[in-house]
Amino acid sequence: LDAHPPFQIDGNFGVTAGIAEMLLQSHRKEQNGEGLVVLDILPALPAAWPEGKVTGLRARGGFAVDIAWQKGRLTSLVVHAAQKGPCIVRTNGRTQQLDLRAGDERQVEMDD
Repeated sequence: LDAHPPFQIDGNFGVTAGIAEMLLQSHRKEQNGEGLVVLDILPALPAAWPEGKVTGLRARGGFAVDIAWQKGRLTSLVVHAAQKGPCIVRTNGRTQQLDLRAGDERQVEMDD
């Protein structure tokens, strides 16, 4: 994001990684004996971004997500699985487990 020398690639990559972490975190595992990947959706959404969307955001465990939000609340979530496995989704104060097969694409219901 800085066009003049010296070019600092770590800063450019770091800011994009930080933005991704504000929208999706997947570094935790559920401590229930199964070690399931936890997908925390919009854990640190800035107030300056009241609406938006992102597609294809990658998560650990072979998952990717498409996310949309309005008024700071999640409105649409699709989880894509590159490999077979369960995961836990946390968003809007809800927790839900998804059991997915490789190639699955699941729309997650957003009941409040």
